[in-house]
Amino acid sequence: MNNKLHNFNDIRFIHEKIFWFMNKNPEDLILYAQSNEKDFFSDIRNQKGDIFICGYEAKQKFHEMANRYLKSHPERNKTNLAAFTLKIEEEFLRRFIEKAEEITDRNIDKMFATAHKSISREFEQLIHYIPCRIFFSTKITSFEIGSIKFLHKNKFNSDYGDEINRLRTEIKEEPRIFCTSTISNDFPAERTATDEQSHQLANILVDGLLTSFEYYDWIAIVNIHKCNEKVSYGKAIYATRTALNILRLLFGSYYTDEIRIGIDCGVFLESAKLTRKENGKLDINLSGASNGNVIGDEWLEHLKSDVLGDCFNSASKVLNLSLDFDHSYPLCTRFIDALSWYGDAVSERVYATKIVKYVTSIERLVGTGKETNKEVTQIVTQRASMLYSIGTVENESYSTIKTKISELYDCRSKLVHGSLSPFDESCISYSYKAEEISRMVLLVGLSYFSSWGIDDVSFNNKKLKNKYNDLEILLGPRVQ
Repeated sequence: MNNKLHNFNDIRFIHEKIFWFMNKNPEDLILYAQSNEKDFFSDIRNQKGDIFICGYEAKQKFHEMANRYLKSHPERNKTNLAAFTLKIEEEFLRRFIEKAEEITDRNIDKMFATAHKSISREFEQLIHYIPCRIFFSTKITSFEIGSIKFLHKNKFNSDYGDEINRLRTEIKEEPRIFCTSTISNDFPAERTATDEQSHQLANILVDGLLTSFEYYDWIAIVNIHKCNEKVSYGKAIYATRTALNILRLLFGSYYTDEIRIGIDCGVFLESAKLTRKENGKLDINLSGASNGNVIGDEWLEHLKSDVLGDCFNSASKVLNLSLDFDHSYPLCTRFIDALSWYGDAVSERVYATKIVKYVTSIERLVGTGKETNKEVTQIVTQRASMLYSIGTVENESYSTIKTKISELYDCRSKLVHGSLSPFDESCISYSYKAEEISRMVLLVGLSYFSSWGIDDVSFNNKKLKNKYNDLEILLGPRVQ
C-alpha cells in the first residue's frame, strides 16, 4: 500500500471514529468508558482546547502518518515528531471536522503541508549552555572540541554573570506585560500575577539556575542551527556527550571516569553514610567527590600534542559533521555510536555492565550487518583483533591477541545470556581488558574511517565490509 492510500484510509478511519463517539449519548459513553478506558481517554484537541474522543487506534494513526510524512521530508531531522503529530491533529480537526472538507488526497496533502509549515515557523537557532564535569583545573579557562566551546565556571560567571542576574528584572517585567494585556481583554485582574509573585518567580528561576550550575566546573556552549526547540536541545546534549566521549577515548577511562554532563546520573558530589557501631553508637561519615577528574593542567597541551593531535583533529571533524541537519554521514554515525557505547562504559560503575558496553562499542565499529548470525562472532573477533594489532605497541602475536579478544567476547555473551553472574569476580579483570581493547580498536578505527571517507554520504555497509576485507588482505600473513 502506497503512502497516499495509507493516509487516505487512516483519515477515513479517524473521521468515522470521532463521529462515532460524538453521536453517543452521555449514558452510553459512560458505559463504554467503564470497559474501554484506553479508548475513552484517547483524544485530540484543537487550538481552542476543545476535546474530541477518537479512540486509541485512531490516536496511534496520527503518529504513524506524521512519521511516514517526515521520512521523505527534507526537514525531517529538524522536526520533532511529537510536536508535528499535534499540528496534524489540529489541522485535521480544522479541515475535516470543523470545516467539513471532503476527504480527498488533495485536501490530505494540504493538511500535511499546512501542519509542517506551522511547525517550521517555530524553528529557531539556539545557543545552549550545558553544565559539565570534566577536569579539575586552576589555570585553563576555556578550550574547544570541534565547534563546541567549553568555559570554566569562573570565566562563564565573568562573561555571563551580569546578564543572568539582569534576568531577575526582565522575568519580573514579562508577567506584568502579560497581565496588562489580559486585563484589557476582560481577564479578571484578581487572577493575574502580582508584582510580588512575579518577583518571586524571577528569583526562583535565576537562583535555581545559579545553584544548579554551581555544582559543575565547566559549561559547554553549543550553537544549533534553526530547528524545533526540543530537537535543538537534544542535538546539543548529543553533541556535548560526543565531545566528552572524545576526551574519554583520547585519555582513557582511568583519567576520565568522573566526566559527565549535568543531566547524567553519576556519583553525588556529597554523600553521607550512617552506621551503628558494635557499642550501639551511631556513626556519621561524610564524603565528597571532586568536580571532575584531577589530572593536572597539562592535559590541554597533551590533547594537541603529536601523540594525540591527529586523533583529536579527526574526532573534532566527526563532531562537527554530526551537527549537520542536511546530510547523513554513515561512517561518522557509526563511529559516534561506537564512541557512545565506550563513553557509557567508562562512566558505568558495575563491572559486568562495563564489559557489555565496551564489547558492544567494538561490535558497532566493526560489524557491517552483512554477516550471518553464525559468522558475526568470528568476523567481529577477526576485525577487532586486526585493528588492535595495528595499534598496540606490545610484542604480542596476532594469535595471542585474537585469543584475548575471543575470551572477552565470550565473557560478554555469557553475561548477556545468563550463564555468568554479573557479580562473578572475573568481571573485574575482564572489564579492564575490555576498556584497553575497545579503546585501541576505536582509536585505530577512527584513523581508518577518516581515510576511507568519514564525510562520504554514500558510504554504506557493503563498502565498509569491502574495506575491512581489503585491510585484511593488505596485512596478509600478519593476521593469519
